[in-house]
Amino acid sequence: MTDAAAPFTTTERLIRAISRQVNTRPALKRASHAYLRSAGASGVHAGTRRLLHITNAEVLDTLPPDRGVIVASNHRSLCDLYVVSSVLLRRCAWIERLYFPVRTEHIYDRWGGLLLNALLSGVSMYPPIYRDAARRTLNRDAVSFVVDELRRPGTVVGLHPEGRRSVSDDPYTLLPAQPGLGEIVQRARPLVLPVFILGLAADLVKQMRTTLNRTAAPITITFGTPMNLDGYGDAVPGPRHSLRIAQAVRAEIEALGAIDRQVRARLTR
Repeated sequence: MTDAAAPFTTTERLIRAISRQVNTRPALKRASHAYLRSAGASGVHAGTRRLLHITNAEVLDTLPPDRGVIVASNHRSLCDLYVVSSVLLRRCAWIERLYFPVRTEHIYDRWGGLLLNALLSGVSMYPPIYRDAARRTLNRDAVSFVVDELRRPGTVVGLHPEGRRSVSDDPYTLLPAQPGLGEIVQRARPLVLPVFILGLAADLVKQMRTTLNRTAAPITITFGTPMNLDGYGDAVPGPRHSLRIAQAVRAEIEALGAIDRQVRARLTR
């Protein structure tokens, strides 16, 4: 990934360089993944096992290791995909590398963000995604990186069709889909695993505090049937077609929300 789009502060350049090295050097990425499999996944499991209720986990056993997999979920909390990935890592021995593309605010512009990235994901919150117009051209490099990695068996990438976190009072109504996920699907031809997760606090500190004092809400995860979207890949590429793919994935996630609603109703009886 190039740095030619716009000037970066010294801190930003160093954080980008460190993250790039961890995620593009095979030995460092293997070390990162080993951390995720051991300390990362185990720590998340230890902190959530009393709260976690999983539906349709058996579909994870059907995932073949012959292509990359996108884990596509709704987005209510910073930790959504890390809790989901902790479940995958405990059940899917074929996973060799994970990536969680992330918006740069707070993660790529300050040292505390790099520390959080390291502790939560072994610096797998990568590649960075930019919102400001001066740097948005770098997002093309990020998409190409993710596409290349998804063409390798053993790769899992966590993405949100909505593109950003929903703060709506209704967790079962998702934000509109964005075309980015659809473009990646059309170019890389991965499987897509739809997931609906609910119960994590938007505030990480609050989540940790309520977990420790045992007042945290139940965390529900509902896995859907893996989606083979190869049929979409033969259409002429373009934003409209990418959006249609993302909308199809979003619809599957929203349908899983209906199952989650029933699960949570049973939990509160």
